[in-house]
Amino acid sequence: MNETRNLNKLMYSVKSAMKDLNYSASSVKHYSEVWKRYLKSTTCTDLDERDINQFLKDTYSITDDIKVLTRYQRGALRAMNVLIYFSKFGKIYIRFPLANPVNKKTPLDPLLDEYIESLKTCGYAASTLHSHEHVVRRFLHFLNEKNVYRISDVDTGHITEFILEITGHRGKVTYELNSLRVFFRFIYRENLHSCDLSLFVPASNHLRIREHLPSVWQEDDIHGILQCIDTGNPVGKRDFAIILLAVRLGLRGSDIKKLQFRDIDWTAGTITVTQSKTKEPLVLPLFEDIGNALIDYLKSSRPVSGEPYVFLSLRAPYAPLSKDNHLHHVLNKYIRKAGISVTVDKSHGMHSLRHHLASRLLKQGTPLPVISGILGHRDTQSTSEYLRIDIDQLRFCTLEVEVQNNV
Repeated sequence: MNETRNLNKLMYSVKSAMKDLNYSASSVKHYSEVWKRYLKSTTCTDLDERDINQFLKDTYSITDDIKVLTRYQRGALRAMNVLIYFSKFGKIYIRFPLANPVNKKTPLDPLLDEYIESLKTCGYAASTLHSHEHVVRRFLHFLNEKNVYRISDVDTGHITEFILEITGHRGKVTYELNSLRVFFRFIYRENLHSCDLSLFVPASNHLRIREHLPSVWQEDDIHGILQCIDTGNPVGKRDFAIILLAVRLGLRGSDIKKLQFRDIDWTAGTITVTQSKTKEPLVLPLFEDIGNALIDYLKSSRPVSGEPYVFLSLRAPYAPLSKDNHLHHVLNKYIRKAGISVTVDKSHGMHSLRHHLASRLLKQGTPLPVISGILGHRDTQSTSEYLRIDIDQLRFCTLEVEVQNNV
């Protein structure tokens, strides 16, 4: 039906993403059943959170004042939350929060609004804002339940108790700890608390276990992926150029999708992009193999179009690649075709190719600041997170730069 076409398309994309992330068939089936019930009950053409709340109330008896949910209700909430998050950010939040889409209010909500505005001013990406907001909102709810209504009354005991609570739910709270530190630095900087509470947030609990290490491809895997792309057809020509930009230059998927003709200087041999995440310009070399791949795609594959974007859909109406298309389907198609096995704990999206490039540069002895510049990071701390898989080599390169600076 036309009126549910957008929702059907969204649900199909989410199911594909779940399969790429190795969700079990039973989980995909359960989520699909919840979504089908929603399709039957709604008259909306796109997701509407108020409509979803009404659906959850009518179909699953879920309301804001419920303290304990049944397993049946928890499953429905997760299914709808995944749908909402994917519609906004084009990806699945693996550690998805179990919370009603409409957030309960607390006396400290104005502070949360002020905090999020400060992050927006600093240029945080929308998905990062969402994650930080979720953690802080959860912390504020925790304070409310403890009858703490002023942020100045928060002490280290509250922090410890909150961390123990969220750790008990999942066991690993990497991102939550970082979000708390960012929030506490904000309230200290704004003189809302007499103490910098970020100093009392532990550096980690399970932060360095294998699951959270950046994934790195073997060179043979990368070679196999590129070799199995059939550049004799239009789709293959486009996909080869896309993956090569990620492998050789470390470009984010969002920046590859937004690449325009004006960004390529064939004479100077450079590609200049304004990064979607940091909003800062990045100039990278137009290597010969990348140039040849782009020319092959532009001459033989790209549809005739007045669009300024380099990469287009190869089906009518030949539009720019959708904001919901994070290109992981493109890469995973060739991972499977190359016969490369991936496990649940190994990242295998487009972003993993940035990790691979960073690791390869590190092994070649490239100084850390240079790697940061190539990846478009604002500081070397962000780059260090990419390179935790080779601590000894990272230490060597960092020391080498320090020695040169002291000479």
